[in-house]
Amino acid sequence: MSNRFLLYGVIIVGLMGIQASCKTSRVGGTDDCPKRQLEELTPILRHQMQKELSFVYAKVKVDVKDSDRSNSFNASVKMKPDSAFAGTVKVAGIIGAAYLVDQDTFAYKHKINNCFKKESFATLTKTFGTEVNYSFVQQLILGQAIGIENLETLYPLKNKHFYVIGSHNDKAFQRLEGYNLSDEEQNDIFIKYILDCKELKLVRIEINVPKDSVVIGIDFTKRQTVEGFDFPEETNIKIVTPEDSSFIDIEYTRISLNDPRRIELSIPDSYSECE
Repeated sequence: MSNRFLLYGVIIVGLMGIQASCKTSRVGGTDDCPKRQLEELTPILRHQMQKELSFVYAKVKVDVKDSDRSNSFNASVKMKPDSAFAGTVKVAGIIGAAYLVDQDTFAYKHKINNCFKKESFATLTKTFGTEVNYSFVQQLILGQAIGIENLETLYPLKNKHFYVIGSHNDKAFQRLEGYNLSDEEQNDIFIKYILDCKELKLVRIEINVPKDSVVIGIDFTKRQTVEGFDFPEETNIKIVTPEDSSFIDIEYTRISLNDPRRIELSIPDSYSECE
């Protein structure tokens, strides 16, 4: 298992510094999606369930693919929300790596190669072609509305089959699709949050970073309720950059809540730094 895929499996692209302005209005308006006030749906996106949880433990299966290769592995996640998370990565039933992510750094040890690596999020930003932060990774794992905390207000967007709420209005997204953004808009990050009209659950996030030519699609294809909290069950991610396209599929095989476990990463003195 390469260091590159270890990075992909634990941290997936992050974003920060999103800005937008907005107006109050309605979404929906069809038989499938009856009209609803925007204010009725935004609390669903802004709900911070991590504030109500002391600990999250999960086991996941991960499949990663890009133009060069593909890899599959199992991983554990031990998370103290808004603080740090850690775990192990197994390939063919053998623990091949362990990792720890906190507010500032990402570190891992490769047990097969007897090496370790500590990275700042600035370093990972260069690796993935756009900005990475802890909040993004936590929100992705928990199936939350990524970047919503950076948006003071939101726009209703037209759609016949889903409730769609965006960081910009319809006209701005049309300029984005028509490659006709202003110089100021080129520096924005465009996000769409897409909710199921019946269950009012987040089913997809679309992120577009024009200045970096990065497009990210996150599909929460299945969701599950665990002790009254809404979590992903299957997540499919597509990341398109000027260099390549990557596909990451995550299946949650177990989630337990509020059962604290030790979060740590011990690195033997004999380990050298991974290249």
